[in-house]
Amino acid sequence: MFITTDEIERLIREDVPYIDLTCELLGIRDQMAEIRYATRENGVVAGTEIVAKMFERLGIELTEMKRSGEQINASDVVLVGKGNSEAIHTVWKIGQNIIDYCSGVASTTRKMVNVCNEANPKIALLTTRKNIPGTKHLAIQGIIAGGAMPHRLGLSETILIFKQHREFFADDESLAQKISEIKHLTCEKKIVIEAENLEEGLRFAQIGADAIQFDKLSPESLKSAVITMREVYPAVSLLGAGGINPSNIQTYCETGVDGLVTTSPYYAKALDIKVMINPLY
Repeated sequence: MFITTDEIERLIREDVPYIDLTCELLGIRDQMAEIRYATRENGVVAGTEIVAKMFERLGIELTEMKRSGEQINASDVVLVGKGNSEAIHTVWKIGQNIIDYCSGVASTTRKMVNVCNEANPKIALLTTRKNIPGTKHLAIQGIIAGGAMPHRLGLSETILIFKQHREFFADDESLAQKISEIKHLTCEKKIVIEAENLEEGLRFAQIGADAIQFDKLSPESLKSAVITMREVYPAVSLLGAGGINPSNIQTYCETGVDGLVTTSPYYAKALDIKVMINPLY
């Protein structure tokens, strides 16, 4: 994943706005050291490439790295670098936080993807843009490493019509007219409309939606809606969204949708990453 030098420096500056006062006063800034990140838990690693770029920015030599998406077991080393003590201590906690969070997201995502694959390999696990503010790069790194795809990276990417958009149209007929007017402009994209029930799903498919995103339907209601939609509009893609998490994803996989949209992985428990720093003499 591409991340700019400015973003790398912002992450560093958040933790080290001026100097590392501890290293400065202990007089160990220029001593050479090695830093090793290892996992205490099984899971999927992610975020190591971002920390490796921090190594590069701080003049730390990268000597070992597991790439995002690799399965890891307790005690596995995921990243190793050598450099002066000041740089090593600068990257220490920032790097740990990044790998902790990204790997937690990746590990939860992989578990959910595995459930989807067992139920039906053609069901996509998709993640929303409701990530924790300020963590988007890290969150996306984690979900891709875990095998999911972003449902919508930003407003510039997808035509997704919510109730809040429909409020600006008098009725379905006026919205249908607008969709007809813009359809040729969206030949490389799908027009998705969110529906709260089967009746809305049928209406929106009729007025030109390429995909219907059913929001907050129970698994039973969603399964019933999918059966009817497939009979009437077999070419329309169907998504399920709202409250989908590791505890209920199995049931939602059985509804027959094309994709499940979730926010849950962004709030996953961090993977427990330990850090060892040793002086080099």
